[in-house]
Amino acid sequence: MRAGIQARLLLTTTLVLGTSLTLAGLVLDRSVRLSTLSGAEEQLRLVIYSLMGAVETADARLGVPDPLPEPRLGQAESGLYAWITGADGSLRWRSPSVVTGDVGPPAMAGGLEPGEFRFLDEPDAQNGLLRLAYAVIWEDAGDRSGESVLTFHVAADWTPFRATIQSFRRNLYVGIALVTALFVVAQVLAVRWGLRPLRTMAQEVREMEEGRRQRLSEAYPVELTGLAQNLDRFVAHEERSRSRYRKAMEDLAHSLKTPLAVIRNALERVPEDPRTLLTEQLDRMQSTVTHQLSRASVTGPVIVGRPVDVGGLVDRLLRALTIAYRDRPIDVEVDLPQPCRVRGDERDIMEILGNLLENAFKYTRSRVRIGGAVDGGLTLTVEDDGPGIPAEVRRAVLDRGTRADEVQQGQGIGLSVVAELVELYHGALRIEESGLGGARLVLTLPVARQTS
Repeated sequence: MRAGIQARLLLTTTLVLGTSLTLAGLVLDRSVRLSTLSGAEEQLRLVIYSLMGAVETADARLGVPDPLPEPRLGQAESGLYAWITGADGSLRWRSPSVVTGDVGPPAMAGGLEPGEFRFLDEPDAQNGLLRLAYAVIWEDAGDRSGESVLTFHVAADWTPFRATIQSFRRNLYVGIALVTALFVVAQVLAVRWGLRPLRTMAQEVREMEEGRRQRLSEAYPVELTGLAQNLDRFVAHEERSRSRYRKAMEDLAHSLKTPLAVIRNALERVPEDPRTLLTEQLDRMQSTVTHQLSRASVTGPVIVGRPVDVGGLVDRLLRALTIAYRDRPIDVEVDLPQPCRVRGDERDIMEILGNLLENAFKYTRSRVRIGGAVDGGLTLTVEDDGPGIPAEVRRAVLDRGTRADEVQQGQGIGLSVVAELVELYHGALRIEESGLGGARLVLTLPVARQTS
């Protein structure tokens, strides 16, 4: 199913906005993590500098007197630890906060050059610590190997830094979700407001199709004003064209009837033998003219039309046919759903129903049955108990290319006109055998939408 303009705009906006904010969130998340690690490194550097200022050496022994420059170094398992190692890697001092041997200075691959800092920004898997080491040449700190290089190690628990990052990450993505939701809601409202004139125009066009409106309103944005005016002009032109065409057909029919009537009257003075031949040909010509004029005058579906009450038309036609065939006892059974409406030109629907019902009355013996159902479309059935229509000619009587004088007498000349008109209305007409013994004509037409 094709997506509407509103759905396309909302889907595109949501995808673009969601992708953009997600990428922005990833960038911010990475930036905050790097900033947090940079702050942690700076804190550890300050601890190293404070230790370097407090270190004392005496008789090649190294120590840091109380009070320690950083109080947490004197608290057991405080999360801040410090070590001082010699050039050979031997431990020269450790902070009182280190109470177990499980936590110790890491081995620095490749060693450190004097004056070099090395920050391990990935917490170790065992203790979850961030570590910083600094090597420096220290006078009077020579160990047994005679070297005077000391390496200061400090480590901090990763947990508080991780909590800071996770808190920021949680707030960040909650904020992104809220901003996305608010933007989508705002976009929905903006799109609905922006497309409201189009929905209004679509509704007014439907009202015109159903005959509840003659023209579109004028309160449209500048972008749609030209379209509304063109639609109004097109509808007016279509109505004028239909009216002129129907009047021209009526005038042509009237013009042809008069000469044919004169010829028929003149035949009264012609001797009997040629009169019979000429009358027969005249009847065929008049039948052909009537048939072709009926075919030419069909209108078909209209752009602007009113719902046609099929039940009302059937009642009107039955009253007229009952009077026309009052000399024959015909039992008529009608079972139509309510409401029973189609959209179109009333004269076209009258032409269709009139031909079907007239054929049924003409060829029935005593019973005519009319039924209907509405299921996605209107299905109307007309049955009689007459001689029926043989299967071999059913296709011919509905063939739009069949000439009137080629149809067998008694098979209903108007059925080809009905078939053509039904096709214009995107419907269907088929001939079957009736349970009453005669013909069963099944007509299907699109129903009219229900109006409020």
